[in-house]
Amino acid sequence: MSLVEGKRITFKRARPNPLFQDWLEELFEQAHKKKSKFESILKEALDSISKYPLPLQSGAECAILKGFDKRLCLFLDKRLEEYKILNKVTSNSSPNGINIFNSPPPKICAVTSLSSPIEENKSSEVHSSAVNPNPKHRKNKIKYKPAFRSGGYAILMGLLDHTTCSSTQSLQKEELINIAQKYCEESFTRPKPETFYTAWSNMSRLISKGLVKKTGSRKSQYSLTDLGITVANELFLDTQNMPTVNDIIFNDKSYGTASENVENEVIVLEDNSSKTDIFENISLIKNNFIDEQSADLDQQLMVMDAGTFDIILLIDKNETSGCSKKNDPTVAQFNKFPDLKHEYRSLKVGDFTWVARHKTSNEELVLPYVVERKRMDDLGASIKDGRFHEQKFRLRKCGLKHVIYMVESYGKNKYVGLPVQTLMQGLANTRVQDDFKVHVTDSLTHSARFLAMMTLRLTFEFKNKILKGHNKESCNDILMTFEFFNKSSIKNKPLSVTDTFIKLILQLKGVSVEKALAITNVYKTPIALIKAYELCTEKEGEILLANLKCGLTSRNVGPSVSKTMYQFFKFKNIN
Repeated sequence: MSLVEGKRITFKRARPNPLFQDWLEELFEQAHKKKSKFESILKEALDSISKYPLPLQSGAECAILKGFDKRLCLFLDKRLEEYKILNKVTSNSSPNGINIFNSPPPKICAVTSLSSPIEENKSSEVHSSAVNPNPKHRKNKIKYKPAFRSGGYAILMGLLDHTTCSSTQSLQKEELINIAQKYCEESFTRPKPETFYTAWSNMSRLISKGLVKKTGSRKSQYSLTDLGITVANELFLDTQNMPTVNDIIFNDKSYGTASENVENEVIVLEDNSSKTDIFENISLIKNNFIDEQSADLDQQLMVMDAGTFDIILLIDKNETSGCSKKNDPTVAQFNKFPDLKHEYRSLKVGDFTWVARHKTSNEELVLPYVVERKRMDDLGASIKDGRFHEQKFRLRKCGLKHVIYMVESYGKNKYVGLPVQTLMQGLANTRVQDDFKVHVTDSLTHSARFLAMMTLRLTFEFKNKILKGHNKESCNDILMTFEFFNKSSIKNKPLSVTDTFIKLILQLKGVSVEKALAITNVYKTPIALIKAYELCTEKEGEILLANLKCGLTSRNVGPSVSKTMYQFFKFKNIN
């Protein structure tokens, strides 16, 4: 084989755009430290420019790449102008000048933010850049320190704990995650919505910065370098006196200050006597055996004096993978609040509720509050498969007066199964028609914080009250026991004829919960409705239910639903 017929030689630039790439890396580090909202945008821009194989001549040309908006392109153009001005000083003595697109940036100003003007640099900095133009010889002026409670911070703190408490210096990934999770706001195992990012993703940056050393291939071991030990100790000293979220919520000395902090975030639930009480209708449907027993009620009451009980948040096990999974995100979030009294139980309805537990007898009364938690993608799925209305119906029948519908955002809410406008309409209907309190949070972290603050608020509300309860459904100020609450809310319990009738007609198109309640308040069984139809002509039967009032706004059931019901229950034409 001749030399001409040999393998083709390909040329690939290692860093086609070193200036732009270095400037973006500096900007990304600054945004990461400040926890800026531009961090994800800069990360995307940095990834795209590092993969682009051709040199770019200006910031405006970067607009073709992913992650570059007008503001970022303008920033690069300004940095480039500054670089050219400084290079004129250093290249006057050189006839060939400097190729600005293949040479590394000189040691000029510190990181320039997107919003601040570019500062002028001193001649001494220009001189130093001319002496050491090679990026390998440049030294970072700013020592890399991860942000407080970020993934990198948690890893360093976990390794520092292990180094000080154990003779071995290194840890495997699973062991390190178990120790580090308590120091981090994000999950080490569950990725962020719409991304593959977890808190563990920070490990590669720590290794590249020389703070952590990785050894082994199959079962990798991680340990702190000398620089990593120094940085970890500095972080420990810097953040030692920083208050945690638990301290802010639970360790406030004055009641007034605490209540002010809670007031800003917790929903205040007030009774509205002017509104029609839907729960009266629900209680009529649910139970027909309570009202006649007032004579011997006092003998069955359970009484808890003020100060003899604790308020405890109950969390449904289904929200936490049954507590069997290590580093479960929900469990990790609530573990951040050591002063929050909470337990994991199997709840038949709702995802969170509160009980008052007697300090000596351990008897439990359910407070009249229940929370249903939905993530935006789960909300979309429940609307599509019909669980949305069925779950709300069970919440209204559970016997607890205050129902909070808590919805978590899912990333940017791009992939939630239904248009966001449809989900917002569903939440608006939940607020107006069902009279639920709707609370929207940004993430699981904010949901846990809301529930912690709600627990504190309920503790203040009930601490000076005498609680009364019995093993029956709550009425007025008398609460129900937790045992009765869970038994009466079982999903597959035997239903009365009226309850079955409601579930039956809810399957018909156009029949909402309010319309079903309005119909069954007049005709409690199917046979009662069929007998009423037998006394009507066809035209009268089609509009028999049209003028029945339903819901808080007292709207009519309507002729369309009335006609559908008539056609469904009239058997004359079916032979």
